[in-house]
Amino acid sequence: MTRLQWMYFIGIISAVAIILIGGWIRNHVRVNGKLPAPLLFGLRIALGIIFLILAVIGAFLPILQGWVFLLLALLVLFPKSKFAIKACDKIERKLPRMVAWLRRRGIGVHD
Repeated sequence: MTRLQWMYFIGIISAVAIILIGGWIRNHVRVNGKLPAPLLFGLRIALGIIFLILAVIGAFLPILQGWVFLLLALLVLFPKSKFAIKACDKIERKLPRMVAWLRRRGIGVHD
């Protein structure tokens, strides 16, 4: 097998594993329709790190906008900060459904 075929094979296996793990989490881990706090915290940290990596890559690639991923990383890693609250308040006029979705997940919520 060539290198490209190996990469394709690993990508397929990874996608199947992610789908199976997501199904298992959906069926067995939820308590009262919500994920447990430690699992949610781990997912939030992992997602924030992924967004930070994409922001660094986007700083060097002209196709990928790095500032968007940096903003997402800041919102995910620091959901109760003044920056998150101000950012959600500012974009609420233009994107009310998205801000409502973020606030249901605890991002940009007023204390």
